[in-house]
Amino acid sequence: MVTFGSVTVEVDGSRYRVELAPGVVGLAASMAAVLPRGRAVLVTNDLVGPLHGDAVEAELSGGGWEVSRVTLPDGEANKTLDTWTWLADRILDTMPDRRTPVIALGGGVTGDIVGFAAASVLRGLPFVQVPTTLLAMVDASVGGKVGVNTPHGKNLVGAFWQPRLVFAPFDTLHTLPDDELRCGLGEVVKHAILSGEAALASLEADAPALRRRDAPALARAVRASVECKAAVVAADPREVGVRATLNLGHTLGHAVERVAGYGRVRHGEAVAIGLIGVLRYCEARGWAAPGLTRRVEAICTLLELPVITPQDLDPAALVHAITFDKKRDRATITLVVPTAPGRVDLRPLPLAEVPGLVDALFGSPHATAPAPKSDPPSEA
Repeated sequence: MVTFGSVTVEVDGSRYRVELAPGVVGLAASMAAVLPRGRAVLVTNDLVGPLHGDAVEAELSGGGWEVSRVTLPDGEANKTLDTWTWLADRILDTMPDRRTPVIALGGGVTGDIVGFAAASVLRGLPFVQVPTTLLAMVDASVGGKVGVNTPHGKNLVGAFWQPRLVFAPFDTLHTLPDDELRCGLGEVVKHAILSGEAALASLEADAPALRRRDAPALARAVRASVECKAAVVAADPREVGVRATLNLGHTLGHAVERVAGYGRVRHGEAVAIGLIGVLRYCEARGWAAPGLTRRVEAICTLLELPVITPQDLDPAALVHAITFDKKRDRATITLVVPTAPGRVDLRPLPLAEVPGLVDALFGSPHATAPAPKSDPPSEA
């Protein structure tokens, strides 16, 4: 039996709900519970719009909202300042006032661009997320980080802008291609590691069912991930401390995405590669529990996620991408170290050690050969 419901996120003095629903029915009423009915701008993309745009627009119109629709080009390659500028102008074309909600219907890329536009137009419009991919449901739609990529790296221009509501219609997952479903599963693995032994064991048990798109297993995965991220975000809205633990696997993963060219390696796949790379590196140095790399590799394999970076990527380019990462602090980067399930520390890693970290991306599965131990990592 599928269990839906909601998770409450409290952050920056505000509170909003992440509602897990069978479909889009109920979206209009949920919005009306937190915003005055009136005009709304529905922004989707040219892939999701033909699949779900009419149903969402009908639900909103039938619920008393006057809807204007804007369509973006789909894909990570379009998550740019040019797209953001174009979108801001299209929102302004609708003559919004400061009570006009901007609704993002799509995956994480759409949510990031639309959220950044909502944060900017008229110095801030109400923002509603309607995530249609597993990745967006478990990660991108929760926490308020919005923005775009630049040639220098991923998400380097953006803002913190919390949504008023996240409404996740599960029937949209039926239209996801397999590779898009895997993208979300990469973040599910990360959240399970952060949450602890019970969550990781549950994911191990559910992995075959998740690969089959079993509805109860998907609902459990989404709820567990949202609860994990909501707790971390509530404790650290602006990523000045413990929220940085949500970057587990991302320092390496973002570098893989950038060097491969945005879109070639999808975000969730890059996160999986980054998770295994950092686990391999940390376990070899005695910072992570013995056997954790093998365990997470096995889960990723069951979920058909990659565990090694494409062999044609230039290691020097990966080193450069990591050293320019926005989480860099002068002569160090902050490495998220998974010491055990539910125990994650932050360690300042000298830039001189980054080539060794990159080497772990290209290691063979289970490659955790001993290396000299350094001081234990500092706790977050």
